[in-house]
Amino acid sequence: MAGAKHTTIMDVSLDALWEVITDYASYPEFVEGLESLTITKKDGKTTFADYTVSMFGKKVHYTLKHTENPKKGLKWTMTEGEFFKSNDGAWDLKPVGDKQVEATYTVDVGFPLLVPKAIVNTLTGTQLPTMMKAFEDQAKKKKPGAKGKKK
Repeated sequence: MAGAKHTTIMDVSLDALWEVITDYASYPEFVEGLESLTITKKDGKTTFADYTVSMFGKKVHYTLKHTENPKKGLKWTMTEGEFFKSNDGAWDLKPVGDKQVEATYTVDVGFPLLVPKAIVNTLTGTQLPTMMKAFEDQAKKKKPGAKGKKK
């Protein structure tokens, strides 16, 4: 398992960030390397989604089960996949006043073979701040009171 954790203070409201984090279908619009995402099942606070990402010059497919704890966090676990042995993680959110959120993103990925540490570090470590910034930037685009409106 290769794991990484990153915590940052985001200059957005908890409502706006939560809306972006749980709008899985919009991820391909702003998450680098994510080619497509299809919601396959939604049942209350549980959502299953099929992901297709580009890595190592090929497309990788996997399915994640997301379990929401509204405005507090989100956990996921891989239910099937063709490259990773596992892919588990979480968002943990804590409001800091009305306009900021302490966001912690944790991920543990199991690779099927010996993958060089530099590649693991790039995938799970150095890209986390960039990816989290993309979520923050997306949340900044949300207009107050515009909940539930989608393109």
